[in-house]
Amino acid sequence: MEESERIVRIWAEERFDEIPLKLSIWSEEEDFIQILIRFTDSVMIADLDYEDGEIVEESTLKISIDTWQPGSIQTRRMPDGLVRFRHRSNDIFLAAQVRAPEWASALLEQWLLEIRGDNIGPHDRRQQVSDLKRKKESISRLLEQADFSVIHNGISQINARLDNVDDGLSGKRR
Repeated sequence: MEESERIVRIWAEERFDEIPLKLSIWSEEEDFIQILIRFTDSVMIADLDYEDGEIVEESTLKISIDTWQPGSIQTRRMPDGLVRFRHRSNDIFLAAQVRAPEWASALLEQWLLEIRGDNIGPHDRRQQVSDLKRKKESISRLLEQADFSVIHNGISQINARLDNVDDGLSGKRR
């Protein structure tokens, strides 16, 4: 991972004449890396391929502090599993990950708030309660979308096996 980050830093410096301040890898395989990058006055979502030891830019979405408004970065998991990042009329698709798409948009928004110099935490009790309610709603939606039937079936099968073993050990036969 450190090698990948080093390569991305070199690529960014050559491509944009700026060394990234922070990097967060979204997805990495042998032949590609998808990464979130923070610069001094912008953030970027980059889909990069490795070809013969060189980085080839598949697609990028750069969001400058001048064009950004809080809440304007949208993320959505598509039916095919890809995650779409959208800002204004620009979008980029990244590989499916276990992480929630909201995690990435929150990180990018946090970086942009830091760039702008805003205080990241809620200022008063009302804002803290609103923030907690938003997080609760987001978690509730994720839980509603989750399919636990496989887990419930597995638990039922294990319980049945345990009952059979218990009966066998106690001398009872069914």
